[in-house]
Amino acid sequence: MPGPSRETGGSAFVSIYDPLRHQLVQVQDRTVRLTFAEIEALLGRSLPASAYRFTAWWGNETSRTVGHTQSRAWLLAGFHARVSLKLRVVEFERS
Repeated sequence: MPGPSRETGGSAFVSIYDPLRHQLVQVQDRTVRLTFAEIEALLGRSLPASAYRFTAWWGNETSRTVGHTQSRAWLLAGFHARVSLKLRVVEFERS
């Protein structure tokens, strides 16, 4: 079994949000905008209802006690997220 990679931040943690992280790692620009539908296509599944209702779901927090495992995807790729629930779009900006 391969060891942890630099891309994963040295962690063997596996997440349903890894496809988003892999996509963001490939981004060369300072910012990238993705619609909720584009993120769902990357994930191969729907986002949870809370992603559509609460900006806090898109918080830039990795604490497992808070439960934001999704934010690890963009934070490990070197981005912070800003969401517009109204437009259903997320702007990821390089940290």
